[in-house]
Amino acid sequence: MPRAIAPNDDIEACGLTYSELQELWLGPCDRSCFSSPEELRDAWDRGRAVAMRLWATNGRRPQAWWFLGDAASLGLQWPGYHRQQSYLFEHNALGEEEREQLLAGWRKEFEQACSLEDAAARKAHLDWADVPHLLRQRWQAARRRRERRSASLEEAAAT
Repeated sequence: MPRAIAPNDDIEACGLTYSELQELWLGPCDRSCFSSPEELRDAWDRGRAVAMRLWATNGRRPQAWWFLGDAASLGLQWPGYHRQQSYLFEHNALGEEEREQLLAGWRKEFEQACSLEDAAARKAHLDWADVPHLLRQRWQAARRRRERRSASLEEAAAT
């Protein structure tokens, strides 16, 4: 049975095809769906709300957001796909819920990295997880303080 689409469905209301929306999300493939920069800009104006609802999650943004003025208006430049999360975090360009989700995931990855014996492997894991350097430093300092406190308590208990 075909799916009924509500008349106010935002995907239908923006008037863009799925291919056009995909291009706003991922950028053009071999050939753009749009015949001119003006047509692309118009599509972003009409489809921005949909693209942002669907793909502005987990510390990532649609390509059109990066390249059609939204990022520039915040003083941001495309950091590359693998650095989007930490870059947006470091520039305070995330909503509170999105920020909290990333922090929880990064904390998990940090703890996992700390279980690795090799410093190069720890760094590689944190780089892969795109954990911001400021958080790495803060969490590592807190970890060292806990370890020193624990060692002091053990030493005091032994005497």
